[in-house]
Amino acid sequence: MDPLMAVLCLLPLYPGLATTTPSCPQNVNISGGTFTLSNGWAPGSILTYSCPLGRYPYPVATSLCKSNGLWHFPRSTQRTKAVCKPVRCPAPVTFENGIYTPRLGSHPVGGNLSFECEDGFTLRGSPVRHCRPNGMWDGETAVCDNGASHCPNPGIAVGAVRTGSRFGLGDKVSYRCSSNLVLTGSAERECQDDGVWSGMEPICRQPYSYDFPEDVAPALGTSLSHLLGTTNPTQKKKENVGRKIQIQRSGHLNLYVLLDASQSVKEEDFEIFKKSASHLVDRIFSFEIKVSVAIITFASKPKVIMSVLDDKSRDVTEVAHSLENTHYKDHENGTGTNIYEALNCVYIMMNNQMQRLSMNTAAWQEIRHAIILLTDGKSNMGGSPKVAVDNIKEVLNINQKRKDYLDIYAIGVGNLDVDWRELNELGSKKDGERHAFILKDMKALSQVFEHMLDVSQLTDTICGVGNMSANASAQERTPWHVTIKPKSQETCRGALVSDQWVLTAAHCFRNAEDHSLWRVSVGDPNSQWGKEFQIEKAVISSGFNVFAKKNQGIPEFYGDDIALLKLAQKVKMSTHARPICLPCTVGANLALRRLPGSTCRDHESELLNKLSIPAHFVALNGNKLNVNLKTGLEWTNCVKVVSQDKTTFPNLTDVREVVTDQFLCSGMQGDDNPCKGESGGAVFLERRFRFFQVGLVSWGLYNPCGSSDKNSRKSAPHGRVPPPRDFHISLFHLQPWLRQHLEGVLNFLPL
Repeated sequence: MDPLMAVLCLLPLYPGLATTTPSCPQNVNISGGTFTLSNGWAPGSILTYSCPLGRYPYPVATSLCKSNGLWHFPRSTQRTKAVCKPVRCPAPVTFENGIYTPRLGSHPVGGNLSFECEDGFTLRGSPVRHCRPNGMWDGETAVCDNGASHCPNPGIAVGAVRTGSRFGLGDKVSYRCSSNLVLTGSAERECQDDGVWSGMEPICRQPYSYDFPEDVAPALGTSLSHLLGTTNPTQKKKENVGRKIQIQRSGHLNLYVLLDASQSVKEEDFEIFKKSASHLVDRIFSFEIKVSVAIITFASKPKVIMSVLDDKSRDVTEVAHSLENTHYKDHENGTGTNIYEALNCVYIMMNNQMQRLSMNTAAWQEIRHAIILLTDGKSNMGGSPKVAVDNIKEVLNINQKRKDYLDIYAIGVGNLDVDWRELNELGSKKDGERHAFILKDMKALSQVFEHMLDVSQLTDTICGVGNMSANASAQERTPWHVTIKPKSQETCRGALVSDQWVLTAAHCFRNAEDHSLWRVSVGDPNSQWGKEFQIEKAVISSGFNVFAKKNQGIPEFYGDDIALLKLAQKVKMSTHARPICLPCTVGANLALRRLPGSTCRDHESELLNKLSIPAHFVALNGNKLNVNLKTGLEWTNCVKVVSQDKTTFPNLTDVREVVTDQFLCSGMQGDDNPCKGESGGAVFLERRFRFFQVGLVSWGLYNPCGSSDKNSRKSAPHGRVPPPRDFHISLFHLQPWLRQHLEGVLNFLPL
């Protein structure tokens, strides 16, 4: 017998000869829920419990399989069977100057709390609040106030106790939470000169509570949109814009992105951290602000992927490339969560930049700093992260006058073991703002960063901004879209290209003499139907003549199908009304993040850079529909079917007599087809979270809207001859006309 085989045969008889890897016990079921394992039952594997909405894992949400083959449970919970317990919302401890009902020790999900004030007091906040499945009350803290003090009564959050009952200038109040609730927000607030309480309203929450994406996205998004809107270099600085992460137009933003890559973060979850950071960076760079981005990943030790001291940190392409090439496995030998060292890296970076620029120079003093921390738990090594935050505040000289120069956003994700106290301690405490959040899972994090840009407060004429937040209306998503209403004809559509000019199709006016009876309906936040404007002037291309080629056997020809309308008044910019970006303008160049010396040809190369380019138009009902614009050989294939339309063009020999180079072509398989009443509307692309109009809807071979129902569109029958095709005036090919009539309204780049 082979000696090796002999040894192998003896192994079952002598177990001591074999080395066995310990595995953790498998009796870890949770009553009413499920569990997952990151690496089976082997040491190092993480056990994660999950419960249905409205319930939470008890006594713990996660555990680690230790090297000795035992699960790591706190000693006090080792004999407690895992169960999914019902979520409860906390009860008020006290309510001043009024009464509340019902009076329970805690409240079930779906339960209500009602508040009423005594005579002489007015209720501020929500009179009725509902207990949500995350253990949080909806609405706002109810307060009974008589308006007698310099600052309004700050109220007492549900579950909180307040010390201090004087609300005059300089008076302070402090808060603590009852029983096992955790305080987030400001534990102490002061009545300030402007009648506003300092810091953030405290909230007392269950340790297992978390935030819903729809709560987090507006808080982050509003901060970003204030920052972006107030730093647009093409606009004069407006007064009365909210603080948020605001920086001066002459200033600069340093954005530090810290990504947790510790062992408890799975590799696929780390990829979501990266994707979310990428969304954030893209949004920031989509606006005309000066920004440098640092990327730091961390586990037991931090790793600087990109520094704000690097010139590449100002280039969105370089930052995106660095994020893409950031690897989870860079930290595979360090399993802990060392937030202190990650923040200390930021401190060192700031200190080095201060040395380079000199402390007392405007170049250093005007830089604003925003730190975004994405983590899945609490720091478990390296000491308190607050020490690093204190060092950061010191190097930036953060005091009452300079508090707006630093924002720290602490975002915890998943497992309900995230430390609320620590995140709250790390997050900035700005007047009326929130900077610390916990999301239930990675899906929620993705939703936040995909729908983060709430531009409802943005009032500049900055072009190409659509509201991407989850609860935005159709008009808010495409705020440039307008409806043109003639007296007795088909309606047309158009696009705001400034605060007073609308771009549309010339054929909308082919039979119209008197424009005084026409109206342009522009989005208005106060009206479902928009606000109507009279037309001061209509500029219709002199080259447009629908019968120009009738003697060639072409009954209708749509070359130069372009018009501009000057509205009788300027449109007030809002979340419902804002211009789209026209290529070849300075505004579009800033939005594309191109160098100042760029040309119109550069824009065409960037925006129409493929044989088939995904684009959009707006339907009669306001929905955004999809087309693919064809160029090059694809364009030739797209237009050739026009010769099959023997009804309209019975004697056509050359398709290019009908479809000139002025037209973009769409309508091939998978495309939506515009309806007759959608003529003149923008055909637009999305780049860097901004929108650019490259064409306008002109004519087509098929009308999918035969009925008057705005929501009824019929696909073309299979095998229809000719197949559907749609043709859109290319704005690149009508640049001379646009420049002639919009010079002084928009700033154009060289051709």
